[in-house]
Amino acid sequence: MRRLIFLLSFFAYSGYYVGLAIIYATGLRSLSRIYSLPLRISLGIIAMLILVRHIKNIFTNPYKKYITLFIIFWFIYFIKVLMTQNSVLPGELARNWVEYPFYSITFVILPFLAFASLPFKKYKNDILNGFIYAGVMLGILTTYLYGSLLVRGIGRLNLITYETGEDVLNPLSLSYSGAVTIILCLYKLIILKVPPKEKIILWAGIIFGFIMFLLGSSRGSVVALLLTLPLFILYSPAKKKIQLTFLAFLAVPVIAWAITASGSSIIERIGGTAEDEGGGRGTLWDIALDHFFEYPIFGGRIEIGGIYPHNFVIEILMATGIVGFLFILPVLIKGFVTGRRRVIEDKENLFVYLILMQGFVQHFFTAGFYTSTLLFIPIAMFFSMNFNADIAKKQRG
Repeated sequence: MRRLIFLLSFFAYSGYYVGLAIIYATGLRSLSRIYSLPLRISLGIIAMLILVRHIKNIFTNPYKKYITLFIIFWFIYFIKVLMTQNSVLPGELARNWVEYPFYSITFVILPFLAFASLPFKKYKNDILNGFIYAGVMLGILTTYLYGSLLVRGIGRLNLITYETGEDVLNPLSLSYSGAVTIILCLYKLIILKVPPKEKIILWAGIIFGFIMFLLGSSRGSVVALLLTLPLFILYSPAKKKIQLTFLAFLAVPVIAWAITASGSSIIERIGGTAEDEGGGRGTLWDIALDHFFEYPIFGGRIEIGGIYPHNFVIEILMATGIVGFLFILPVLIKGFVTGRRRVIEDKENLFVYLILMQGFVQHFFTAGFYTSTLLFIPIAMFFSMNFNADIAKKQRG
């Protein structure tokens, strides 16, 4: 079971892009779907095996009503996929309509249910290591494949496509993978006691994560780091608070130098946010909100002209209306409230909250809601903590 949980955690986010990077590097992009579909099906099977093994935990969890709301929301979303597919306007969906429920089930629903069913305390190290080792492996591979671009002043990974036509990884995914790897490695170094040999791997993870961060040059991942790094100071042991604050000030000029020396375009992209409306997102948000106001109760289409709004709140409102929003909103609120409570109770739970913050920022600025892995997996883990905590209270009583 531990191996299955490790594999599910490994491939939940960064690990998926390891195989994709190899495919793109060999110029065989046509094989990406042959890689992606079997992997997603395999992960779905792994999630179901985990769920079946711990299915009692779902039905006995005192917070199962939130899990029910979660499932009902996705049922509504699937109905809206079919409605959009049957729209009189051609080309409303960027993908084949079957892919939306398929990715929702394999990216979000089954992993959510699997992690919600787990005895979190028993498997938390397997989960954490799965996420970290996936990020380290992706960082090593990315550095090997694209590290030379930093000294060439490419600015952002996808710009090489315009120069040479070479297929590369999505820079947004790469940048967020880097951010997740950095914060999880920092978490282990700051919050946990780790042996010297493991510290070497964690520092390597931070370095390789920073390289991915630079190559991706995503403004959203900058926001994600800025929101999560202060949490280390807040929840770190008292002796380390002053050290961390001092190191944070020292790190700023070093990071600025690295960005400049590498030729990364992240500073220029942040500086140009007002001019380009966040990469055109302002326009997308306006279009999506206008569509929501046309169909406020049950929502309209899940995409307009094959484009989604790059903001999960607006996307939910646009696609499922107030009705769908009222089903999923309690799940999100409960996840954040519960997460904060569990971190206060035990600082070792902080890594789950860090992943949740990364997922929230990512889907507030980027990515479709049907791939919201980093948003709902940590919420599921917090629901599992609630279950475990309540059982423990009953046993003590």
